[in-house]
Amino acid sequence: MSLVERAQALQAEAQQLLERLDLQTAFPWQPVLIGSALSGLIVVRDLDIMFDAPDATAATILTGLTTLAQRVDLQTVDFRDERGDRRPTPAITDERFYAVLHTSTWKIDLTFWLHVVDRPHVADALRLRNATDDQRLQILQLKATTPNHDSSAIYRDVLGE
Repeated sequence: MSLVERAQALQAEAQQLLERLDLQTAFPWQPVLIGSALSGLIVVRDLDIMFDAPDATAATILTGLTTLAQRVDLQTVDFRDERGDRRPTPAITDERFYAVLHTSTWKIDLTFWLHVVDRPHVADALRLRNATDDQRLQILQLKATTPNHDSSAIYRDVLGE
């Protein structure tokens, strides 16, 4: 199977997983698919979803995670409260709740942003969908052969940005 065919197969698997998760009924906020499952440049079973959730609480998210555990076989769940001095960057707008879920085959990242601001995640993934076939293949090759790769750096290098 070629890298392109594998990426397409993984993207189809990601869609099936999203349907099983039914995130819009597990949480009171609208899920937004981001990352490689949206761009089509997927090489590993890693699903990234974000929510604008300014009224999120740990209790609401943990209740939603319990619902997800009834829909898929979760093996591990790492839940983080990244508010205040625990946020991932110095920007106050990057406060979030963050959960990393693992099934036997998939890693699922859920980010619940506590501040609604314009985030580049969706636009970046959609921009990558417009890459040429040669660029897409080069990106897939680099992602598949570079352990612990920085996807953003690969995208910039290949697209000349």
